Formats: sequence, C-alpha cells, structure tokens
Amino acid sequence: MFEDVQGLSPERAARLALLVAQCEPLLDQDEGMEHAQRLLRDLGAGVMDSILVTRALLGAGPGELGELGEAESAVLSSNARTTELPARRPLVDVIAQAQDVADGLLRPARTPGGTRILAIDGTGGSGKTTLAAAVAGVLDGAAIVHVDDFYRPMPDGERERLDAEQGYHHYFDWERLRDQVLIPLRDERVARYRIYDWTTGRLGARREIAPGAAVIVEGVYAARPELAHYYHFTAYVDTPRDVCLRRVRARGENGEEWIRRWRAAEEHYLRTTWPQSRADLMVRGY
Repeated sequence: MFEDVQGLSPERAARLALLVAQCEPLLDQDEGMEHAQRLLRDLGAGVMDSILVTRALLGAGPGELGELGEAESAVLSSNARTTELPARRPLVDVIAQAQDVADGLLRPARTPGGTRILAIDGTGGSGKTTLAAAVAGVLDGAAIVHVDDFYRPMPDGERERLDAEQGYHHYFDWERLRDQVLIPLRDERVARYRIYDWTTGRLGARREIAPGAAVIVEGVYAARPELAHYYHFTAYVDTPRDVCLRRVRARGENGEEWIRRWRAAEEHYLRTTWPQSRADLMVRGY
C-alpha cells in the first residue's frame, strides 16, 4: 500500500499499512471517519502519519504522497484533534510546508546519484530548524546538517572586528561545509566532519553521514552562491524581520551589540545575493 511512496522506509510503510487495516472496519459505522481519527490518536499516530493513513482510507492509490488536502482537512477538523491542534496551528502549517519541501526534493534529480541534498535557508529566528525537523520526519529521518556546526573558530577580538561583509564571509566556514559534506555526498562518498563546540569555541565531536538518502543542510547562508549548485532543491523561510528579532532576543544567548552585528551580516547577505529569488520554494514563516 505504501511500499512505493517516495521518502518512506519499509518499516514506516508497514506501520502505516497496519494503521489503515485497523481503521478500515470503523468506516462502516456511523461517523466512521471520526472513530478512525480517535483510534489513530489513541494509538499514538502523529498528525502527519494520521494524514497519510486518512489519505489511504479515502481511497487514494499507491505512488507519491501527492495532494493531501482532503485527508488533511479530515484530520484537522476531527474532534479527536481539536483539543491539541488549536494551540499547535503553526506546527500543523509547518507539516504542510514540510510536505511541499519534501515533494520538491523528490522530483527527478538534476544530477545522477542516489543522494538528494536539500538546503533550507533563512535568517536567524526564521524557523529553519523547525522546518528541517519536520521535513526529516516526512522523509523518515533524513540526516540534518546544521550550518551552525561550521561556525569558524577564531579569537573573539578578531571576530568582533569584522564588518557586515566580512562577517558574511567569515562567521561560518562554508569552505569546510563544501569540502567535507557537499562534495563527498555529491560524489556518493561518506561525509566526515567535526562539529563546532559552542562551549569551548573549538571543533569537537566527529560525525559521518553515509550517501544514498536525503540530507538536509539548514542554516543562514546555507544557499550562498558558492554552494547553491550542490543542492537538488532549495527552500527559503521568509519570516518578518521583526518576528525573527523577537525570537533571537528571547533565546537570551547574545547581547544587543552582537545581535546588531549578526543581523548586519545577514542584511548584507540578503541585499547582495538575494537567496529568496534563487530558492526553488519560498516558505512563509510565522
């Protein structure tokens, strides 16, 4: 039933098929779909899995995930979900956006090879990490590479002397991201890199990512022009700048002077490279 759906592992496909089998007998009852939604909730099925199961219950055939509109409406309007979804409306919207991003990534490859590389770009506080996690869920656990892991080690005084343009070029070691992650995966080789340790200010733990599946690179500057041609699909999260600023301040990680300098580098990036216009998909942020 779900075996041919792109992005689903055999284990998840089997789990979804079992849920469909458990729900199908309920459809013969009055308000059968509502009973099915209640069972899915009680069995611990998340919103996205419930939508996929409901799509099958509504008679959708095998193949790509495709349009989910009718199934999504059935799940989100269900009384079984009303107590949890109103406060989570942004999450529901992110799930729908994640499906759009995943569908874009799963289109025919621009280049041969089994590894599909996705970039999710956007400014600090825009919701990139949340979207990346949702896309990974849709793609059944795709690997996520955080641009933050490629922060460039340097003395604080040296970093503080960088102007906006220099910050754009030097805050992150994009060459290391290219050489240790993007080029190996493009060539169907294992990516090996070390993660920046924000506590020590040095490179720390080592990580490996095997080729052959989907890899999501998320973070500001992820789609900078020097890296753009390594991606099969690029999404840009477009969130109002005042919303981003409130979120960055709420994290309490940096003082106002550093936030000002950070955002100046972001503005330079936006103004000189226009990542929004180069993205394959613009995602509305909240």
